[in-house]
Amino acid sequence: MLKPHQCVAALFALFVSVQASWAQWLAAGQKFQDEGRYAEAESSFQSAVDHAETPVIKARAMNYLAVVKQIRGDYPAAEALYRSATEICDQHPAPLDLAAILLNQARLCVTEGRFDEAESLCQKSLEIHRSKLGPDHPSVADTLGTQGWIQLRRGRYREAESAYSQSLAIREKAKPFNELDMAGTLSDLGLLNYALGHYTDSERYYRRALAIRQKAHGAEHPDVADTMLRLAGLYGAEHQFGKAEHLLGEAIPILEKAFGPKHPRIANACNNFGVLYYHEGKLEEAAPLFQRALEIYSSALGKDHYQLAAVLGNLALIQTDKHAYPEAEGLYSRALTIEEKTFGPDHPEVAAMLNNLAQIYSLEGRYGDAEQLYIRAINIWEQSLGPNHPDVAGCLLNYAAVLRKVHRKKEASQLEARAKQAQADHDRDNPTTALVDWRELQRR
Repeated sequence: MLKPHQCVAALFALFVSVQASWAQWLAAGQKFQDEGRYAEAESSFQSAVDHAETPVIKARAMNYLAVVKQIRGDYPAAEALYRSATEICDQHPAPLDLAAILLNQARLCVTEGRFDEAESLCQKSLEIHRSKLGPDHPSVADTLGTQGWIQLRRGRYREAESAYSQSLAIREKAKPFNELDMAGTLSDLGLLNYALGHYTDSERYYRRALAIRQKAHGAEHPDVADTMLRLAGLYGAEHQFGKAEHLLGEAIPILEKAFGPKHPRIANACNNFGVLYYHEGKLEEAAPLFQRALEIYSSALGKDHYQLAAVLGNLALIQTDKHAYPEAEGLYSRALTIEEKTFGPDHPEVAAMLNNLAQIYSLEGRYGDAEQLYIRAINIWEQSLGPNHPDVAGCLLNYAAVLRKVHRKKEASQLEARAKQAQADHDRDNPTTALVDWRELQRR
């Protein structure tokens, strides 16, 4: 008896041997995509484009093809397809097809760091979906989920939480109920709560998303691996290194099999593994992983893409531990320039880089420069994360250390008291099994 994947392969071969319709090619492509078999999905969607009987059908097939090219990392080809499909829909009005194209194009813009354009495209898609389908349709939930993702990447956490909550509410009351459609929103809510320092909630969302995806796709699907990566990042932050390493060890082979060794998702996995090794004190193992991530991101996304900034910052951490302060400063400065250009001056990631660069200034004896950066970082984090977030507490401690070096002990004591209280309030409101000594925050 043929196994399921063999049946699909047999069906694909049948299509090749006979003149299949665009609808059959489209259905085959969707099945391949659902199974994570993206090369075969791309071939099928290309055939759907070639066999399209009307301009609107061609635009629809181009949209599917663009999504798979985007998943596989061919961003220029995806962008060209989205633009061509949009032009067709402008000439041959098809509002719902246009809304779907705009939504996927918005997701591509997020990947490329074009957030203003992403927000505009997503808003247009949302307006069409609500107008044509009503406020409670699953397509509206899809669009709100993307809106949440845009706001999350921009560091606008309240707006992100609102969009995700609306999306989840629609999905939970949808008939028929589709649990798999919820998995992406749940995973993103896990990432949002991780950013906010709500680790218990983050783990709950990640585990729920992972269970849904494993049930629907099995253990070897790329979406399962992506969720594992996020959960591993959480465990690493909680110093549960054994759990984190186990998940990373399972996820990376899945992603390499699906995308090859030079895809941005591989870079993300390498960076995460490098962070884990760094926290375990394995600098020699961490450095090559960061370097590999940097090379992949640079090649796939360009040397000024925001994804590079985190990797540059991680390489700077290693240089700091080696007391190579000029090299660390150069890496942090480059990362800060990228993030300020991409996100603006008030993003939480900008604050993180300011905090790290200030630590270098402090180590170099440039206490006045360090103080200015710490003040700026604290202000950004308090606005975006709240006054009790661990990052705020850590930065307060770093600032206090600088003040002690310039003999401003009273001010330093006040900052240390604020940091200790902030961490205590955070721990009270966000109980977790992973205990972190508040004094460790100064070393982060």
